[in-house]
Amino acid sequence: MKSMSEYTRDPFELLEDAEVLSYDELHIVVLGTDDGDGTFAEIVEEVSIKRNIKYDFVDVTKAYLGDSDIDIGTVKLRNVDGKNTDIDIETRNSIIFVRAGAIGSLTSQAFISSLQDIGFLLVNDLESMLVCDNKMSNALLLGRNNIPIPRTSSVPNESAIEDAHKRVGGKFPVIIKTLKGTQGVGVMKIDSMSSLTGVCQSLWKYNADLLIQEFFEMKSDIRTLVVGGKILAAAERIQAPDNKDFRNNVHQGATTEPYSLSKKEIAVIKAAARATGAVYCGVDHFVDKKGNPYIIEVNGSPGIRSHFEGYDPWTEEAQGKVSDKDVIESIIQFFSKDVNRRPIFRQEAGYLETIIFTGMEKNPVRAKFDTGNSTKASMLHVDKLEVKGKKVFWEKNGHKFEGKVLYISRPTRGQKAFDERPVIEHEIYFNNKKHIAEIALSLKDTASEMLVNRKLMTKFKVAVNPNRRFILSNKTERNDKSDH
Repeated sequence: MKSMSEYTRDPFELLEDAEVLSYDELHIVVLGTDDGDGTFAEIVEEVSIKRNIKYDFVDVTKAYLGDSDIDIGTVKLRNVDGKNTDIDIETRNSIIFVRAGAIGSLTSQAFISSLQDIGFLLVNDLESMLVCDNKMSNALLLGRNNIPIPRTSSVPNESAIEDAHKRVGGKFPVIIKTLKGTQGVGVMKIDSMSSLTGVCQSLWKYNADLLIQEFFEMKSDIRTLVVGGKILAAAERIQAPDNKDFRNNVHQGATTEPYSLSKKEIAVIKAAARATGAVYCGVDHFVDKKGNPYIIEVNGSPGIRSHFEGYDPWTEEAQGKVSDKDVIESIIQFFSKDVNRRPIFRQEAGYLETIIFTGMEKNPVRAKFDTGNSTKASMLHVDKLEVKGKKVFWEKNGHKFEGKVLYISRPTRGQKAFDERPVIEHEIYFNNKKHIAEIALSLKDTASEMLVNRKLMTKFKVAVNPNRRFILSNKTERNDKSDH
C-alpha cells in the first residue's frame, strides 16, 4: 500500500504548506479501558514499535487530570495505567484515538470532553462517538440525512411493540437490536409476534434499550474504513457456507475478503461518514438484490483485523490487498499532517434552513446561515469535483452537474489559505423564491453541508435573530404571517 505522501495530490487540498510531523515527533495515545482494546491497540502498538513512534495506552477508568495539570499546549495525564504512571501529551504532536470502551461512564466522558475543549484532536470527538455508539441515534441521524437504511423504530415498552413492527413494514422476520453492542452481540432475528414480545420482555428485565429493523436476506456485508471523509479500505464479511447464523460479524464466524466498491456505494458511504462528524470510522453496509446499498451503521471505533482492499483516497481507485498494519500506518500518516490534526469545535454560530438546488429537487440541502461568513461566495460541500480549464464538473447526492468557473475562492485560516474552491452560478430556491447564487464548491470535509454567507442572506432578505430560533423574513415577501 502506498504511503499517504505518495498519493496523487488533490488540487483543492493545500497540503504542501502544512506541517508534517516525522514519526519520531508523533505521540499516539489510545483511550480505552482496563481490559485493553483488543486488536486495534495491538496493531497500533506493533506499528508504533516498528516505526519508532511514541505510544501510550490510557485506561480511562483509572486515569484523571486536574486544573493544575493543564498548561498551554501540554496536559499531564495522571495514573494512566492504574499504577501511578503519569504521561505528558502535547496538542502539537498528539494523535488521540478514542475507543468505544472509553465512553462508558460520565467520568470518562468528562475526561474526554476536557481534552477536546483544551484543543486536542480526538479520533473521534465525544459527540461523534456517542452517536456511533447508540444504534438508534445512528439510525435517526442517517435517516435525517436521506441516507438509505433499513426501516427502523425504537421499542420502548410492550404497548409499542405492534406499532413498531408496523413501522418497519409489518412483516416477519425482523431484527431486534440492543442500542449498545458490538461484534454482533445483542442482535437477533425474530420470526413471529409471540417471539418478538417474549424476547423484548426478557431483555427489558436487564434494562436493555431496544430497536427493531426490517430484515434483509444477505450472505455478506461490507466494512469500509473512512478517514477525513476519504475511503481508505474495504472488506467483505462473508458467512461460512455451513453457518446458519444470519450475522456476518467476524466474531460470529464470518471470513473477510478485500472488496471493490462501486461508485454508488462510495457516495453513500462517504455521506454516512460525513453525517456523523467522525474523522475516522468504519461504515457497514450491504447491497440488496437490486444493487442498492443500505447502511447498517457507522462505527466510531472500528476493528480492523480483516483482509482489506486498499484505496487511493484522492482518486478513489482500488489499489489491491493491504494488511491491517498498512491501514493503521496510513491513518497515522494522514494525521501526521497538521491540517488534518486540527480539533473540531461544534459550538458554531448559525441557523439551519433548507435550500433547493435546481437539478436535485428531491434532495434539499441543509444550509447553515453563517452570520460571520464574509467570503465572496457561499460554500457547498460536493462529493466529486473536477476542473477542466474554465469548466467545472461536480457531483452531489448522485446528481451530476457542469458549469463555468467564475473565479477561484481561497478562504483563509489566520493568514494562510487552506482551501481552493471553484465558484459557479447556480439556480436555487429559498422560501419558494428563485435566486441565482454564487456557489463555491468544496471537497474539503466540513461539519456543514452548505454555508450561506452574508451576501446571499441579503439576497434572501433574511436576518438571523440570535435570541429566537427561526429566520426573520421580510413579511411582504412571505405567503404567511407565522414565525418559521
